[in-house]
Amino acid sequence: MADPLVALACGLSAAFLFLLLFGLSVYLLWRKRRTQALYRGLIPATPTIPRCTTPVLQTSQSSSYGSGDVPFFVPPRFKRAPQPNEEKEEREYAEEWDLHPDLNTQRGSVTVGSWFPLGSIRPDLYQLPEEPSEWALPDGSAVRLWFALRYQQEREQLVVSLLRAANLPVQCQGNGTLVKLQLLPSDDRRQRQAKARRKGCHPQFNDTFVFQVSNGCIDQCSLKMSMYTVDHQKKHHLVGQVMIPLRHSELKETAGKVQWRDLDNESDQPLSKNGDIQVSLNYNQSLHRLTMVVLRARGLQCCSDSGVCAQVSLKIHTQVVRNKWTTVVKGNNPSFNERLTFRLLPMQLDAACLTLQLQQPSTEEPVLLGIVVIGPFMYARGRELEHWNDMVSKPQELVRQWHPLGSADTVQELQ
Repeated sequence: MADPLVALACGLSAAFLFLLLFGLSVYLLWRKRRTQALYRGLIPATPTIPRCTTPVLQTSQSSSYGSGDVPFFVPPRFKRAPQPNEEKEEREYAEEWDLHPDLNTQRGSVTVGSWFPLGSIRPDLYQLPEEPSEWALPDGSAVRLWFALRYQQEREQLVVSLLRAANLPVQCQGNGTLVKLQLLPSDDRRQRQAKARRKGCHPQFNDTFVFQVSNGCIDQCSLKMSMYTVDHQKKHHLVGQVMIPLRHSELKETAGKVQWRDLDNESDQPLSKNGDIQVSLNYNQSLHRLTMVVLRARGLQCCSDSGVCAQVSLKIHTQVVRNKWTTVVKGNNPSFNERLTFRLLPMQLDAACLTLQLQQPSTEEPVLLGIVVIGPFMYARGRELEHWNDMVSKPQELVRQWHPLGSADTVQELQ
Protein backbone atom coordinates (compact mmCIF):
# COMPACT_ATOMS: atom_id res chain seq x y z
CA MET A 1 0.00 0.00 0.00
CA ALA A 2 2.91 2.31 0.70
CA ASP A 3 4.45 1.85 -2.75
CA PRO A 4 1.48 3.27 -4.76
CA LEU A 5 1.34 6.31 -2.45
CA VAL A 6 5.04 7.03 -2.92
CA ALA A 7 4.69 6.71 -6.70
CA LEU A 8 1.68 9.08 -6.68
CA ALA A 9 3.52 11.68 -4.60
CA CYS A 10 6.55 11.60 -6.94
CA GLY A 11 4.30 11.99 -10.00
CA LEU A 12 2.52 15.01 -8.57
CA SER A 13 5.81 16.66 -7.59
CA ALA A 14 7.22 16.15 -11.09
CA ALA A 15 4.09 17.59 -12.71
CA PHE A 16 4.19 20.64 -10.42
CA LEU A 17 7.88 21.35 -11.24
CA PHE A 18 7.18 20.99 -14.97
CA LEU A 19 4.32 23.47 -14.82
CA LEU A 20 6.44 25.91 -12.81
CA LEU A 21 9.30 25.82 -15.30
CA PHE A 22 6.90 26.22 -18.24
CA GLY A 23 5.25 29.25 -16.69
CA LEU A 24 8.60 30.87 -15.91
CA SER A 25 9.77 30.35 -19.51
CA VAL A 26 6.60 31.90 -20.92
CA TYR A 27 6.98 34.93 -18.63
CA LEU A 28 10.61 35.54 -19.63
CA LEU A 29 9.79 35.25 -23.35
CA TRP A 30 6.91 37.71 -22.98
CA ARG A 31 9.10 40.21 -21.15
CA LYS A 32 11.82 39.99 -23.82
CA ARG A 33 9.39 40.65 -26.65
CA ARG A 34 7.92 43.62 -24.80
CA THR A 35 11.37 45.17 -24.35
CA GLN A 36 12.16 44.77 -28.05
CA ALA A 37 8.85 46.33 -29.00
CA LEU A 38 9.59 49.38 -26.84
CA TYR A 39 13.07 49.75 -28.38
CA ARG A 40 11.74 49.55 -31.93
CA GLY A 41 9.20 52.22 -31.07
CA LEU A 42 12.05 54.61 -30.20
CA ILE A 43 13.84 54.07 -33.57
CA PRO A 44 11.72 54.92 -36.62
CA ALA A 45 11.89 52.67 -39.64
CA THR A 46 12.88 55.62 -41.86
CA PRO A 47 15.16 58.29 -40.32
CA THR A 48 14.05 61.89 -40.73
CA ILE A 49 16.91 63.99 -42.10
CA PRO A 50 16.53 67.76 -41.86
CA ARG A 51 16.55 69.67 -45.13
CA CYS A 52 19.20 72.13 -44.01
CA THR A 53 21.96 69.55 -43.64
CA THR A 54 23.51 66.87 -45.78
CA PRO A 55 23.30 63.40 -44.22
CA VAL A 56 26.53 61.61 -43.61
CA LEU A 57 24.88 58.19 -43.89
CA GLN A 58 21.89 57.72 -46.16
CA THR A 59 19.76 54.57 -46.35
CA SER A 60 16.87 53.57 -48.53
CA GLN A 61 13.32 53.66 -47.22
CA SER A 62 12.96 49.93 -47.52
CA SER A 63 15.82 49.27 -45.10
CA SER A 64 15.07 48.59 -41.48
CA TYR A 65 17.20 48.77 -38.35
CA GLY A 66 17.77 45.84 -36.11
CA SER A 67 18.22 45.91 -32.41
CA GLY A 68 21.99 46.46 -32.79
CA ASP A 69 21.95 49.19 -35.52
CA VAL A 70 21.84 52.86 -34.63
CA PRO A 71 21.39 55.51 -37.36
CA PHE A 72 23.96 58.32 -37.62
CA PHE A 73 23.29 61.70 -39.15
CA VAL A 74 24.45 65.29 -38.73
CA PRO A 75 22.23 67.23 -36.32
CA PRO A 76 20.46 70.26 -37.74
CA ARG A 77 21.96 73.72 -37.37
CA PHE A 78 19.62 76.35 -36.09
CA LYS A 79 20.30 79.80 -37.46
CA ARG A 80 19.04 82.76 -35.55
CA ALA A 81 18.86 86.37 -36.56
CA PRO A 82 22.04 88.33 -35.68
CA GLN A 83 21.77 91.00 -33.04
CA PRO A 84 22.85 94.61 -33.73
CA ASN A 85 25.91 94.30 -31.46
CA GLU A 86 27.07 91.17 -33.25
CA GLU A 87 26.75 92.82 -36.66
CA LYS A 88 28.94 95.69 -35.43
CA GLU A 89 31.59 93.28 -34.14
CA GLU A 90 31.61 91.41 -37.45
CA ARG A 91 32.13 94.67 -39.37
CA GLU A 92 35.02 95.67 -37.09
CA TYR A 93 36.60 92.25 -37.46
CA ALA A 94 36.31 92.45 -41.28
CA GLU A 95 38.04 95.85 -41.26
CA GLU A 96 40.88 94.55 -39.08
CA TRP A 97 41.23 91.50 -41.31
CA ASP A 98 41.63 93.80 -44.35
CA LEU A 99 44.34 95.75 -42.51
CA HIS A 100 46.26 92.54 -41.72
CA PRO A 101 46.01 90.32 -44.80
CA ASP A 102 49.20 88.48 -43.88
CA LEU A 103 47.33 86.62 -41.16
CA ASN A 104 45.51 84.65 -43.84
CA THR A 105 48.73 83.58 -45.56
CA GLN A 106 50.16 81.57 -42.69
CA ARG A 107 51.76 78.47 -44.12
CA GLY A 108 50.39 75.17 -42.90
CA SER A 109 47.66 76.66 -40.74
CA VAL A 110 43.91 77.23 -40.84
CA THR A 111 42.69 80.64 -39.79
CA VAL A 112 39.70 80.99 -37.55
CA GLY A 113 37.99 83.99 -36.05
CA SER A 114 41.02 85.13 -34.05
CA TRP A 115 44.26 86.99 -34.54
CA PHE A 116 46.52 83.94 -34.43
CA PRO A 117 46.19 81.03 -36.89
CA LEU A 118 45.45 77.57 -35.64
CA GLY A 119 48.63 75.49 -35.36
CA SER A 120 51.08 78.41 -35.18
CA ILE A 121 53.28 79.16 -32.16
CA ARG A 122 53.13 82.46 -30.36
CA PRO A 123 56.73 83.30 -29.37
CA ASP A 124 55.62 85.76 -26.70
CA LEU A 125 54.20 82.86 -24.70
CA TYR A 126 57.48 80.91 -24.71
CA GLN A 127 60.15 83.58 -24.34
CA LEU A 128 61.86 83.29 -21.00
CA PRO A 129 62.76 86.53 -19.25
CA GLU A 130 66.41 87.45 -19.54
CA GLU A 131 68.28 86.96 -16.31
CA PRO A 132 70.16 90.08 -15.20
CA SER A 133 73.18 88.05 -14.07
CA GLU A 134 73.43 86.27 -17.41
CA TRP A 135 72.89 89.16 -19.84
CA ALA A 136 74.13 92.03 -17.70
CA LEU A 137 76.42 94.54 -19.38
CA PRO A 138 80.02 94.67 -18.15
CA ASP A 139 81.31 97.43 -15.92
CA GLY A 140 83.61 100.04 -17.37
CA SER A 141 84.92 99.72 -20.91
CA ALA A 142 85.27 95.93 -21.03
CA VAL A 143 83.84 94.21 -24.12
CA ARG A 144 81.79 91.13 -23.26
CA LEU A 145 81.13 88.15 -25.54
CA TRP A 146 78.35 85.56 -25.04
CA PHE A 147 78.68 82.04 -26.41
CA ALA A 148 77.83 78.38 -25.74
CA LEU A 149 79.94 75.22 -26.03
CA ARG A 150 78.91 71.61 -26.55
CA TYR A 151 81.15 68.62 -27.18
CA GLN A 152 79.58 65.65 -29.00
CA GLN A 153 81.65 62.71 -27.84
CA GLU A 154 80.18 60.21 -30.29
CA ARG A 155 81.02 62.38 -33.32
CA GLU A 156 84.16 63.91 -31.75
CA GLN A 157 82.93 67.39 -32.59
CA LEU A 158 83.13 70.65 -30.65
CA VAL A 159 80.09 72.83 -31.42
CA VAL A 160 80.59 76.56 -30.71
CA SER A 161 77.55 78.85 -30.78
CA LEU A 162 78.46 82.53 -30.93
CA LEU A 163 75.55 84.62 -29.67
CA ARG A 164 76.30 88.30 -29.22
CA ALA A 165 78.66 90.96 -27.89
CA ALA A 166 78.16 94.13 -25.89
CA ASN A 167 79.84 97.37 -24.89
CA LEU A 168 81.94 97.90 -28.00
CA PRO A 169 83.81 101.23 -28.19
CA VAL A 170 81.91 104.21 -29.58
CA GLN A 171 84.22 104.49 -32.61
CA CYS A 172 83.07 101.00 -33.68
CA GLN A 173 79.41 101.95 -34.11
CA GLY A 174 79.61 102.64 -37.83
CA ASN A 175 81.92 99.71 -38.59
CA GLY A 176 81.20 96.08 -39.16
CA THR A 177 82.13 93.55 -36.50
CA LEU A 178 83.48 90.04 -36.92
CA VAL A 179 84.88 87.34 -34.65
CA LYS A 180 87.56 84.87 -35.70
CA LEU A 181 87.60 81.49 -33.98
CA GLN A 182 90.54 79.11 -33.91
CA LEU A 183 91.25 75.87 -32.06
CA LEU A 184 94.77 75.68 -30.62
CA PRO A 185 96.86 73.64 -30.98
CA SER A 186 95.38 71.97 -34.04
CA ASP A 187 96.46 70.71 -37.41
CA ASP A 188 93.58 72.68 -38.91
CA ARG A 189 94.97 76.23 -39.09
CA ARG A 190 91.85 77.68 -40.68
CA GLN A 191 90.03 80.36 -38.75
CA ARG A 192 86.26 80.32 -38.66
CA GLN A 193 84.74 83.74 -39.06
CA ALA A 194 81.42 85.12 -37.81
CA LYS A 195 80.01 88.40 -39.06
CA ALA A 196 77.66 90.52 -37.00
CA ARG A 197 74.12 90.78 -38.31
CA ARG A 198 73.93 94.48 -37.51
CA LYS A 199 76.24 97.36 -36.66
CA GLY A 200 76.45 99.15 -33.34
CA CYS A 201 77.84 98.75 -29.86
CA HIS A 202 75.82 95.58 -29.16
CA PRO A 203 76.17 93.35 -32.26
CA GLN A 204 74.47 89.98 -32.59
CA PHE A 205 75.97 86.97 -34.36
CA ASN A 206 73.82 83.83 -33.77
CA ASP A 207 76.27 81.62 -35.68
CA THR A 208 77.36 78.05 -35.01
CA PHE A 209 80.71 76.45 -35.86
CA VAL A 210 81.92 72.85 -35.65
CA PHE A 211 85.50 71.80 -34.90
CA GLN A 212 86.65 68.22 -35.32
CA VAL A 213 88.71 67.16 -32.30
CA SER A 214 89.28 63.69 -30.87
CA ASN A 215 88.39 62.63 -27.34
CA GLY A 216 92.03 62.20 -26.38
CA CYS A 217 93.06 65.70 -27.50
CA ILE A 218 90.17 67.80 -26.19
CA ASP A 219 91.83 68.39 -22.80
CA GLN A 220 94.95 69.80 -24.46
CA CYS A 221 93.11 72.28 -26.70
CA SER A 222 92.06 75.87 -26.22
CA LEU A 223 89.53 77.96 -28.12
CA LYS A 224 90.75 81.39 -29.21
CA MET A 225 88.17 84.03 -30.15
CA SER A 226 89.34 87.40 -31.49
CA MET A 227 87.01 90.30 -32.25
CA TYR A 228 87.76 92.81 -35.00
CA THR A 229 86.08 95.87 -36.44
CA VAL A 230 86.15 96.45 -40.19
CA ASP A 231 86.37 100.05 -41.40
CA HIS A 232 85.33 101.46 -44.76
CA GLN A 233 88.70 100.51 -46.27
CA LYS A 234 88.17 96.84 -45.30
CA LYS A 235 90.95 96.96 -42.70
CA HIS A 236 90.64 94.85 -39.57
CA HIS A 237 91.28 96.43 -36.17
CA LEU A 238 91.61 94.19 -33.13
CA VAL A 239 89.11 94.98 -30.37
CA GLY A 240 90.08 92.17 -28.02
CA GLN A 241 90.48 88.44 -27.70
CA VAL A 242 89.88 85.66 -25.23
CA MET A 243 91.45 82.23 -24.77
CA ILE A 244 89.25 79.47 -23.32
CA PRO A 245 90.96 76.27 -22.11
CA LEU A 246 88.88 73.19 -22.93
CA ARG A 247 88.38 70.36 -20.46
CA HIS A 248 86.11 67.40 -21.11
CA SER A 249 84.62 67.41 -17.60
CA GLU A 250 83.73 71.10 -17.73
CA LEU A 251 82.31 70.81 -21.25
CA LYS A 252 80.01 68.08 -19.98
CA GLU A 253 78.80 70.23 -17.07
CA THR A 254 78.24 73.39 -19.15
CA ALA A 255 76.93 71.70 -22.32
CA GLY A 256 74.65 74.12 -24.15
CA LYS A 257 74.65 76.71 -21.35
CA VAL A 258 75.20 80.36 -22.17
CA GLN A 259 78.61 81.62 -21.01
CA TRP A 260 80.32 84.97 -21.25
CA ARG A 261 83.87 86.27 -21.17
CA ASP A 262 85.28 89.77 -21.12
CA LEU A 263 87.68 90.31 -23.99
CA ASP A 264 91.26 91.10 -23.15
CA ASN A 265 92.77 94.24 -24.66
CA GLU A 266 96.54 94.35 -24.48
CA SER A 267 96.56 98.11 -24.67
CA ASP A 268 94.64 98.50 -21.41
CA GLN A 269 97.71 98.13 -19.19
CA PRO A 270 101.29 99.23 -19.75
CA LEU A 271 104.00 96.60 -19.71
CA SER A 272 105.96 96.21 -16.51
CA LYS A 273 109.74 96.04 -16.32
CA ASN A 274 110.00 92.25 -16.12
CA GLY A 275 106.89 91.52 -18.18
CA ASP A 276 103.35 90.45 -17.35
CA ILE A 277 101.58 87.14 -16.82
CA GLN A 278 97.89 86.44 -17.34
CA VAL A 279 96.20 83.80 -15.18
CA SER A 280 92.68 82.71 -14.23
CA LEU A 281 91.64 81.57 -10.76
CA ASN A 282 88.71 79.54 -9.46
CA TYR A 283 87.91 77.87 -6.16
CA ASN A 284 85.28 75.13 -5.89
CA GLN A 285 84.30 74.89 -2.24
CA SER A 286 82.30 71.66 -2.58
CA LEU A 287 85.22 69.85 -4.24
CA HIS A 288 87.94 71.61 -2.21
CA ARG A 289 89.68 72.40 -5.49
CA LEU A 290 91.79 75.47 -6.24
CA THR A 291 92.42 75.98 -9.96
CA MET A 292 94.92 78.25 -11.69
CA VAL A 293 94.99 78.51 -15.48
CA VAL A 294 98.27 79.92 -16.74
CA LEU A 295 97.25 81.62 -19.99
CA ARG A 296 100.11 83.64 -21.47
CA ALA A 297 102.90 86.09 -20.80
CA ARG A 298 104.21 89.18 -22.58
CA GLY A 299 107.26 91.41 -22.54
CA LEU A 300 109.60 88.83 -20.99
CA GLN A 301 113.32 89.54 -20.82
CA CYS A 302 114.56 86.17 -22.02
CA CYS A 303 118.30 85.49 -21.88
CA SER A 304 118.30 82.65 -24.44
CA ASP A 305 116.06 80.69 -26.81
CA SER A 306 115.71 77.72 -24.48
CA GLY A 307 112.05 78.52 -23.77
CA VAL A 308 110.02 79.49 -20.73
CA CYS A 309 108.04 77.47 -18.19
CA ALA A 310 105.91 78.45 -15.19
CA GLN A 311 106.24 76.96 -11.72
CA VAL A 312 103.19 77.32 -9.47
CA SER A 313 103.51 76.61 -5.74
CA LEU A 314 100.75 76.30 -3.15
CA LYS A 315 101.91 77.61 0.19
CA ILE A 316 100.05 77.34 3.52
CA HIS A 317 101.53 79.61 6.17
CA THR A 318 105.28 79.18 5.55
CA GLN A 319 105.20 75.64 4.18
CA VAL A 320 105.14 74.79 0.47
CA VAL A 321 102.52 72.05 0.07
CA ARG A 322 102.69 71.34 -3.66
CA ASN A 323 104.67 72.41 -6.74
CA LYS A 324 103.47 72.08 -10.34
CA TRP A 325 105.01 73.07 -13.66
CA THR A 326 103.77 73.90 -17.12
CA THR A 327 105.37 72.77 -20.36
CA VAL A 328 108.25 74.75 -21.87
CA VAL A 329 107.17 77.30 -24.49
CA LYS A 330 109.55 79.37 -26.61
CA GLY A 331 109.32 83.09 -27.30
CA ASN A 332 109.13 86.38 -25.44
CA ASN A 333 105.30 86.26 -25.51
CA PRO A 334 104.56 82.60 -24.80
CA SER A 335 101.06 81.11 -24.59
CA PHE A 336 100.72 78.29 -22.06
CA ASN A 337 96.96 77.69 -21.65
CA GLU A 338 97.53 75.05 -18.99
CA ARG A 339 95.36 74.26 -16.00
CA LEU A 340 96.88 73.39 -12.62
CA THR A 341 94.72 72.21 -9.72
CA PHE A 342 95.42 71.97 -5.98
CA ARG A 343 93.47 70.56 -3.06
CA LEU A 344 92.65 73.22 -0.48
CA LEU A 345 90.14 73.16 2.39
CA PRO A 346 87.81 76.15 2.88
CA MET A 347 89.25 76.83 6.34
CA GLN A 348 92.71 77.21 4.75
CA LEU A 349 91.76 79.97 2.28
CA ASP A 350 92.92 82.80 4.56
CA ALA A 351 96.29 81.12 5.21
CA ALA A 352 97.17 79.97 1.68
CA CYS A 353 98.65 81.64 -1.39
CA LEU A 354 99.84 80.79 -4.90
CA THR A 355 103.34 81.70 -6.02
CA LEU A 356 104.02 81.74 -9.76
CA GLN A 357 107.57 81.86 -11.11
CA LEU A 358 108.56 82.15 -14.75
CA GLN A 359 111.82 80.33 -15.39
CA GLN A 360 114.14 79.51 -18.24
CA PRO A 361 115.55 75.98 -18.16
CA SER A 362 119.32 75.76 -17.93
CA THR A 363 121.95 73.07 -17.58
CA GLU A 364 122.88 74.29 -14.11
CA GLU A 365 120.05 76.21 -12.42
CA PRO A 366 116.89 77.64 -13.98
CA VAL A 367 117.02 81.38 -14.65
CA LEU A 368 114.28 83.29 -12.84
CA LEU A 369 112.52 85.80 -15.12
CA GLY A 370 109.86 87.02 -12.71
CA ILE A 371 107.61 86.09 -9.83
CA VAL A 372 104.11 86.98 -8.60
CA VAL A 373 102.28 86.02 -5.40
CA ILE A 374 98.46 85.90 -5.39
CA GLY A 375 96.71 85.43 -2.10
CA PRO A 376 94.87 87.03 0.86
CA PHE A 377 96.00 90.08 2.81
CA MET A 378 98.64 88.05 4.63
CA TYR A 379 100.64 87.60 1.42
CA ALA A 380 99.52 90.09 -1.25
CA ARG A 381 98.42 93.66 -1.88
CA GLY A 382 96.85 95.60 -4.71
CA ARG A 383 95.95 93.76 -7.88
CA GLU A 384 96.99 90.34 -6.56
CA LEU A 385 94.86 90.72 -3.42
CA GLU A 386 91.90 91.90 -5.51
CA HIS A 387 92.22 88.87 -7.81
CA TRP A 388 92.18 86.48 -4.84
CA ASN A 389 89.11 88.15 -3.31
CA ASP A 390 87.28 88.05 -6.66
CA MET A 391 88.02 84.34 -6.90
CA VAL A 392 86.49 83.69 -3.47
CA SER A 393 83.40 85.82 -4.18
CA LYS A 394 82.72 84.32 -7.64
CA PRO A 395 82.85 80.54 -7.26
CA GLN A 396 81.09 79.91 -10.59
CA GLU A 397 83.58 81.84 -12.73
CA LEU A 398 87.17 81.66 -13.88
CA VAL A 399 88.41 85.11 -12.85
CA ARG A 400 91.08 86.25 -15.31
CA GLN A 401 93.58 89.07 -14.77
CA TRP A 402 97.01 90.34 -15.80
CA HIS A 403 99.74 90.61 -13.17
CA PRO A 404 103.10 92.37 -13.42
CA LEU A 405 106.09 90.18 -12.75
CA GLY A 406 108.38 91.27 -9.94
CA SER A 407 111.84 90.21 -8.92
CA ALA A 408 112.45 87.69 -6.18
CA ASP A 409 113.83 90.39 -3.84
CA THR A 410 110.66 92.47 -4.13
CA VAL A 411 108.41 89.54 -3.25
CA GLN A 412 110.56 88.56 -0.27
CA GLU A 413 110.37 92.11 1.10
CA LEU A 414 106.57 91.98 0.88
CA GLN A 415 106.42 88.64 2.69
